[in-house]
Amino acid sequence: MLTDLTKLGLSEEEARVYLACLEIGGGPVSNIARKANVQRVGCYHTLSNLQRKRLLSQYDKGGVKCFAPEPPEQFLKLAEERVNLAKGLLPELKTLVSALGFKPKIRFYEGRDGVERVFQESLGIAAAKKTTKQPSQKLEILGYTDLKAVTDFFPDFFRTYTHERLRRGIKSRYLSPTTVETVHVLDPFLPKDFDPNLIEILLVNRNQFLFENEILIFGNSVGVVSLKRDELLGLIVESPTFARTMKAVFDLAWLGATAFVAK
Repeated sequence: MLTDLTKLGLSEEEARVYLACLEIGGGPVSNIARKANVQRVGCYHTLSNLQRKRLLSQYDKGGVKCFAPEPPEQFLKLAEERVNLAKGLLPELKTLVSALGFKPKIRFYEGRDGVERVFQESLGIAAAKKTTKQPSQKLEILGYTDLKAVTDFFPDFFRTYTHERLRRGIKSRYLSPTTVETVHVLDPFLPKDFDPNLIEILLVNRNQFLFENEILIFGNSVGVVSLKRDELLGLIVESPTFARTMKAVFDLAWLGATAFVAK
């Protein structure tokens, strides 16, 4: 019972003193302190706190200050008052939020788990779009990456990630520096009978375009992860305008890379 009373906003000593008052029906401080097994001096302070919280009332009996407990229903009454106060404040608080406008959400992650978290969220958010009432909207993850580096970095996780992305029917377009190994580096990570239309990769000159971070653009978010083992960190920026801008920049880079490959 003491634990439950502390959840209602009482300290442990306040809970003990209130219960003692209930059991003996209140009385002078000495009786209450003895029943609650607390020091008399400290009990004065605790009783004052309970009185301020409207759980006790004070009266005099023969010139002696006494305290009487409010009925337990007082807890429900006080809770209802707080709920009504919160309901009254809600419209004004919402107005303040609207006045400030949208603020991008920025989340940082550290370690290998943090890097994997960014990739996982790209699947979660992209998949969530699939449940909206826009069936014609193309699901797509755009990315600047170094395929050789990312597959060396966490091969087991990347294989699981790639299989899940293809299973969900999420299309991806990547720009990656080219190396001798890059041409077929994804082959061991692809499931059998996958839809080749779900993956497009353009390889660019490694000497001119070296990507040491992976940047993923998905839904209303942009994720950035480090591909260096001594710099394990991830970042997600959730902002529709930023995501649209980064998508436009990616599409521009994609067109440039397409023209370069076509020569």
